[in-house]
Amino acid sequence: MNIKNPGQMLRVLCYSKNMKKYVIKIDRTDKKSILQYCRENGIDLCPAPCGGKGTCGKCKVHVTKPYDKVVLACKTEAVNGMEIAPVRDESENMVVLQGDKVSDDTVDEKDRHDDLDRRIVSPKDGIRDRSSDVICAACDIGTTTVVCSIIDPVTKDVLASRAGANPQRSFGADVVSRIEAACADDDNLKTMNNAIVNLISGWITDMIQKLGVEKIKLLTVAANTTMCHLFAGISPEKIGKAPFMPDELFGKEYKGAGIGILNCEKVYIIPAVSGYVGGDITAGMAECIDTDEMTLYLDIGTNGEMALGRGGKYLCAATAAGPAFEGAQIEMGMPGQKGAIDKVWLEGRKICYSVIGNVRPLGICGSGIIDAVAVFLDTGIIDENGTIKDMADIPLWYRPYVEVFDDEDDDEDIYPAETAEKVVHISPEVILNQDDIRKIQLAKSAIAAGIDVLIKEYGITYKEIDRVCLAGGFGNYLDQKSAARIGLIPEKLLKKTVSVGNAAQKGAIATAYIYEDHDSKTETKILNKDIINKTNAIISTMAYIELSTYPGFDEMYVSHINFTCP
Repeated sequence: MNIKNPGQMLRVLCYSKNMKKYVIKIDRTDKKSILQYCRENGIDLCPAPCGGKGTCGKCKVHVTKPYDKVVLACKTEAVNGMEIAPVRDESENMVVLQGDKVSDDTVDEKDRHDDLDRRIVSPKDGIRDRSSDVICAACDIGTTTVVCSIIDPVTKDVLASRAGANPQRSFGADVVSRIEAACADDDNLKTMNNAIVNLISGWITDMIQKLGVEKIKLLTVAANTTMCHLFAGISPEKIGKAPFMPDELFGKEYKGAGIGILNCEKVYIIPAVSGYVGGDITAGMAECIDTDEMTLYLDIGTNGEMALGRGGKYLCAATAAGPAFEGAQIEMGMPGQKGAIDKVWLEGRKICYSVIGNVRPLGICGSGIIDAVAVFLDTGIIDENGTIKDMADIPLWYRPYVEVFDDEDDDEDIYPAETAEKVVHISPEVILNQDDIRKIQLAKSAIAAGIDVLIKEYGITYKEIDRVCLAGGFGNYLDQKSAARIGLIPEKLLKKTVSVGNAAQKGAIATAYIYEDHDSKTETKILNKDIINKTNAIISTMAYIELSTYPGFDEMYVSHINFTCP
């Protein structure tokens, strides 16, 4: 059987008649793509991991009028009166799990198991019986996912939560793409700023209205340095060019109205270390690490950020891992939402998988991708070079999972050219191709090489590391054995590795707690002085290593490309 595009059948047809549709209103002389129109009008209709260059093939939209066709938004001109709808309704894929129950609040399924280690109170449990009228909010602005919580700073209860995709995704899946977009056009900077501010402000307004609160006292924000710049409306231009020194490292308060967050008195942006190690890392470390332990802190996601050390001395670095771990650059990759394959394993000689929501699989998310590559290695479907083997070299019982296809008669207007000749089926509908596996290799090599640099520069051995912390939604749900199997984390550190969940969000929440300063005669402070002091202490003793200019990094990177096969 020849397959034109293994993901075509399901990915194109998985749209609902109930999805929200948008009617384009545009002057006939205004020539722009559907993607540009959506950006400018605040319509978060589709991702564009490549930033609209037409190379990823993922900004598909369903044009329902004047014709019925799925097109690439970046390659299709917006026409007045055109009716467009998403190919897949992501709003249907969102739920928040609070312990063993589902709340009315929505959150990206990616964070469904991410316990914030704090009691989450739902409206049905009587959240109006809070200890005071002082309400705060905490937000983790990730490159891929945004999470926002309303908290009672006295009781430390999480009163409500919202999460979803970062609306800036149409400008690219990674920070470099968004820096380039912001520098290319001031309007792009304004658009990205408005998109994230409006999202968070809208969430906060909706949540506090349900709580019967007029406004919040404080919003704390944890994010990488680029996301902080875009949130504050500051150009990230200097982050994108040597010596990569940003205009702002934050660690200060802003007026809510000045930022654009409605119903909020103050906004505190947690300080960053450098252009590529931001407040998401410092917030997470302040909340989760023991300063007496030699800790390797890893935030593996769209941006690979890491730190190593103990109290008094820390080293940090950031790698260009790319968005492959988030599924953005994978042919059938998707966020950890309903319909995503999230786990892959072997039972005897059968490749098994689980799907978020127990529905027909639509694609595969990051945790599933790591599992799948590990399984392909164990079964002998791919070799140590990451190459899908010829049929004759694959064990007989695993050959049905591999399919050879051609790309003749590909619709180049919708699908980018295929580079692989073979694909591996995880399910009948969901595949990984050769290019997907290569992207995972490159991403894991960048992380592994970055770890090597930190170890070398600190002057220690792997044996001297007491604890490895995996942070972020991806790190929280990642199967650690699979990660070690493909070389993403050192196998020798597997027993010392723990998942700390969305540490950035935990740090942002902790920062917003009321601090009782008994030495002060002024009113009680909302910002948690203890956490801020710990954050500042970590920053003051942390040195940033620029991996792009580090001697020997390229050699370390190449040394980690291959896998280890049995």
